[in-house]
This record gives sequence, structure tokens and C-alpha cells, in this order.
Amino acid sequence: FWLLRTGVRGRRSPTPRARCRCRHRHALMPSLAAFSDLASEYDGFIFDQFGVMHNGATALDGAPALVARLAAAGKRLGILSNSSKRKEWSLRELPKLGFSADHFVAAAVTTSGEEAWHALGAEWRGKACVWLSKKDGDGVSDYLDGTGVGLADVERADFLLASGTNVVRDGASVLAVDCEQSGDVTPFEDLFSRAIARALPMICANPDFVSPPKPGKAMTYQPGHIAARYEELGGRVIYYGKPHPQHFEACVAGLGLPKERVLHIGDSMHHDVAGAVRAGVPVAFIAGGIEHEKLGIPSGELPSAAALRALCEEFCAIPTHTVALARWDAPVMDKLDDDRGKRA
Repeated sequence: FWLLRTGVRGRRSPTPRARCRCRHRHALMPSLAAFSDLASEYDGFIFDQFGVMHNGATALDGAPALVARLAAAGKRLGILSNSSKRKEWSLRELPKLGFSADHFVAAAVTTSGEEAWHALGAEWRGKACVWLSKKDGDGVSDYLDGTGVGLADVERADFLLASGTNVVRDGASVLAVDCEQSGDVTPFEDLFSRAIARALPMICANPDFVSPPKPGKAMTYQPGHIAARYEELGGRVIYYGKPHPQHFEACVAGLGLPKERVLHIGDSMHHDVAGAVRAGVPVAFIAGGIEHEKLGIPSGELPSAAALRALCEEFCAIPTHTVALARWDAPVMDKLDDDRGKRA
């Protein structure tokens, strides 16, 4: 099972953070007591990683215990993550963060980087790219191995590949740029102009705009950030990963369950909630994740109805449940519904 092998291709992303034009009114439905109450309502659970299970360095409070309890209850678990690295790297990292890889169904674990890697081998073998990447390291340096894709300067390349934001590789040089920490896309402008003049597409292996800070560090800017700039300049971007519904649907298929019996758990309103809603997959929004400052809450608390409503209006997507954290005893709110009070 892989998205590529089921015929799913990358998709262009909708304009990020577009203001919702719908004008439906919402009333907050009665709260469930805790995340534990959701366990009996679903047979499968798909986890986002960063901001839900861990912060890239350590497990988030209660998340390993939640995964273990769901697995012990016979629930089928998957991972759908916007990470530029491949699936095997993510699975190797799980034990270091306190999670057992054996708790997850292998066919339902994937990353945006894995999906892009398969597409490179199937559709771009024998071609060359300018590679916007991370610094050398585990899961980075060998990413192109097995794809049949080489490196070339922008005048000879067939496409751009964005899997990181602080290195540009063209086969002749490795140029360090200051974007991952600063968000400054200026160092890419000349490259992008020349690539667009040649109508080169960009493959984006991670649609995320930013990544939450690891302990003691600052937020970092991800490939979706520079891909959005490429589109603003007139370039064409092929995205792999969330929020595209096809990737949710394929992950659900890996669990072998009907989608109404699967709950996706994520903290990004754009990538997780809006994507799951479009795919028709129930979704639990982790309010204490990347959106917590916008909601005006510290991690571990639920937002006010007004704050949640405003965020839903912004992204034109309503989560099935809103959860403080991915923790067994975390408080849960039910779905925002219309004023007639019908239960979601």
C-alpha cells in the first residue's frame, strides 16, 4: 500500500488560509467528558505526528500512553504526517520518543516525503532537479537514492524539489540559505524567476508552512512556505501530503476500515481539519497544538466557543471534536453545529 500505487497523485494546494465565504451560524454542542469517551465511538485512529504525538524532540504529555491504550483496546492505528523524510525514518524515531512502532498498522503509516519519493521514482526517473533541502543528516542525505533522479542547475533541470528550506543543491554546489529560521524567501527569488521562465514545476514534499518549536528553540519554516511563494510568482507546484483528501482516503484504506469508523487526530486547521473534512473523515482537532496562540489558550485547555467559531470560519471547516491534547483524560468538546441544535 502506497498512495502512488493506488493511483493517487500529488495535487495543487488551494490558496492557503483563504477566508471562508460561508455564513452559517454555530452553536457549541455539549462536551464529552474526555478523549477516553471517543475510544468506543471509532475503530481506527490516524495520528498526525508533530504537535500531536511529539514536538520533534520529546513525546507530548500523555500521548504515548494514549497510543498504548488504544492499541491495547484493539484499535487500528495509523500515522499521516507532513514530514519531508521517509516512512522508515519516522518509524525508527518512534521508540526514541516513547512510542512502539508495533502499535501502528504498517500499511496506514505514511509521510508526505514518502509519497513524494515514490512519485519521483515513478514519474521523474532519469530526470534532474534543483533540490531545496535540509542540511545533511539522517533521512536527508540519502533521500534521492533509488529514485533515479539526479541534480542539475536551473538551466538544465527538469523540475525543482522542495523538501527543506535551508540548502540549495544543484549538483555543482551546495548553498546554505537563511530561511528555515527567518522565513526569508529572498535567497530563492533569482532561482525561482529563472525556473518559472523555463516553466519548471516544483514538487513539494512537505506542504506545512511552519513547524512548532522544539524545546528551547524557535518555530521553523517548512517547504510549504517557499512553495507558496513559488506559486505567488506564477510557478506551478505539485504537493504531496495533507490537506489533500486523497491522502486521507488512502491512509484510511490502509487501516481496512470504513472512513466513518476512523478518527483523524491533528492540530493544524488547514492541513488536518480542512483536509479531513473534505475527505469525509471524522477529525479531532487538537486545540493545544500549533493553533493554540490564535485560540488564546495555553496548551492543555479548551478554547472558548467564540474563538473556536472564528477559527472554523477562517478555514471554512468544522472539526467533529475539539480536544485539548492527545491524552486519554484530555477534555473534549463536540462538534460545532448550526442553531437548530442537531447533533453532528
